[in-house]
Amino acid sequence: MKSVTADKEKIKTIVSIMDDSKYYTLSEKAPEIDIKDLRDASIIQTEKRILDSLTSDKNLIQAIQALDDAHTSSNLLSERLCTWQAHTTGESRGTVDYLLNKESLPFPISDLKDTYLHLQILIENLSKYIDEEAPKVFPEIVKLLDAQLTVRLVSFAGSLAKLARLPSSTIQLLGAEKALFRHMSDGSLPPKHGILYQHPSVKGTHNKKKGKVTRSLASKVAIAAKIDFYRGKNE
Repeated sequence: MKSVTADKEKIKTIVSIMDDSKYYTLSEKAPEIDIKDLRDASIIQTEKRILDSLTSDKNLIQAIQALDDAHTSSNLLSERLCTWQAHTTGESRGTVDYLLNKESLPFPISDLKDTYLHLQILIENLSKYIDEEAPKVFPEIVKLLDAQLTVRLVSFAGSLAKLARLPSSTIQLLGAEKALFRHMSDGSLPPKHGILYQHPSVKGTHNKKKGKVTRSLASKVAIAAKIDFYRGKNE
């Protein structure tokens, strides 16, 4: 009877062969692999790749997207609060701050108000979390951009690994995909910047110089992204 150790070693060998199979066809290297062993090795390889993909940048991407969702929900609820109150009481449409300062509101508007307040707490907590964690994962990029803008940029790229491999010209336009596609389809003016427009150095610049400033910033971000991604790697 085969030992468990021997079986594990066989599976380990097959996984190694599969990892290197981009250099040759699997059938050439190991034509006699048992189908069950191949299945077990495939499961191990898939699990490893899934674990390798669970990086800190993915966590922060989810956090920034949750923050955006919370902001969107907050804006929708504030509009609904003001409109509902006006249609219920006949009062002129007030601001959300006015409604929040009212001691009592009729049900179920009061519940909607509570939900809105809970969302503000969520927004505050998510913002604080991103501001604290982003410098740990993207220290060099955060030095150039603020924490939330950094995570938004990484989110548009898909991951830190993808951002680190992008040329600065692409980084410059991240977040401007719709404008770029519009330019390609109907010949409208091409975009000069994407999400990097939110950086103070770009927003505070004269329109004629925004493109130049964004290009310079994107070049610095490209270098910083490579430093952050390859930091500690033996590549």
